[in-house]
Amino acid sequence: YAPNVNQDNGTCSVLVVYGCTGPDHCNYNPEANTDDGSCIYPQEGYDCNGNITAEIGDIIQGGMLFYIDETGQHGLVASLENLESGLSGYNGGSFNGYEWGCYGPGVNGADGQSIGTGYQNTMDIVNQGCTPEYGYITAAQAALDAEINGYSDWYLPSFDELVEMYNTIGNEGPEGNIGGFDNNLYWSSSENDIYSAWYVSFYNGNINWLQKDILAQVRVIRAF
Repeated sequence: YAPNVNQDNGTCSVLVVYGCTGPDHCNYNPEANTDDGSCIYPQEGYDCNGNITAEIGDIIQGGMLFYIDETGQHGLVASLENLESGLSGYNGGSFNGYEWGCYGPGVNGADGQSIGTGYQNTMDIVNQGCTPEYGYITAAQAALDAEINGYSDWYLPSFDELVEMYNTIGNEGPEGNIGGFDNNLYWSSSENDIYSAWYVSFYNGNINWLQKDILAQVRVIRAF
């Protein structure tokens, strides 16, 4: 920060105050009369205090915003598309899907259902190290492997995170299915028992468990 100096303009001495002169910047100095190039804009989607200004359904942080936590400074986004590298045509299906995991034994962990537990669930499933019945990778592994819009920290949503997606950017959302979900079953990362895990139908909101070796679709999320 340059010191204030007096400059002679030929008639009187003028006090020069260096600083950010842009009123829409975070470090605006209303006393400055000479900009010193130090102006800072808030991060996209935030105000200068770190609060999220984006709204549910906005595209930020690599995906579509579907949840803002109680602090107003953190949230969850969903990828804009399903993961499409899974198995196709299994059991008469016309979509690409993934098995949840091994059809027994149970996972040590992966029992979180609330918002904020999806990442740990995903890690628990992958750390089990099993090979699915039909030989492809699990839904959880596919989520961890995803690199989307410059981010590589995606994971499989927990049960409550998946329900939140359906209720905000899926068919139950105030603007309808702005997330572009298929009318199909989507895996959560929450285990039910050693043979099944929880899913949400993005057709009608039905919530139930499904055998782990059945194919369902995957929409990954990330926290910020």
